[in-house]
Amino acid sequence: MRANPDDSYRDLPSAELRRALDRHLAGTASGEGEVEAEGLALLEGERWAEAAETLEEALRRAERGGDLHAVLAARHDLARALIGGGDLGRAIGLLGPLPDEFAALPEPDEHARARALESLGEAYLRANRPVAALNFFGQALEILRRLDAVRGQAAMFVHIADAARLRGDDAAERAALDRAAELIRPT
Repeated sequence: MRANPDDSYRDLPSAELRRALDRHLAGTASGEGEVEAEGLALLEGERWAEAAETLEEALRRAERGGDLHAVLAARHDLARALIGGGDLGRAIGLLGPLPDEFAALPEPDEHARARALESLGEAYLRANRPVAALNFFGQALEILRRLDAVRGQAAMFVHIADAARLRGDDAAERAALDRAAELIRPT
């Protein structure tokens, strides 16, 4: 488990990019970190097609490297690029098993599991399937509660509000946004 999952949750793209750059600077074999860093930079810049192409290469390299956590993270990154580019079926196919796979690692990664669930929810929301999206956002929210990741919980409530809006449920949308605001309000 990460030292403080709440701090990295909201700055995820930048945190992932920094992680990839750190690996590259540490001399990751076969340029794996460099390719990942380039793909994440493209992802952060919303250059979906280029990001997907680069992140597919990063996934192949991770698979050759044999680090299961790196493979799962690379699949997640690729799926995020596919979501951005509108290839929702392929993204959902990549994301579907990820939550369970992150949980089954020798050192389970609940933070990554929550991110994968969030991405699944985003894909289903973009596919105009708000009920399925709500299910995944709810699962991610429960994990984030256990991790005491308050800002992550607030982000999930914003996603839940998006799903409620898509369903035409104004009361649920307002309630979710109110809960998000309560979570981030200074004490």
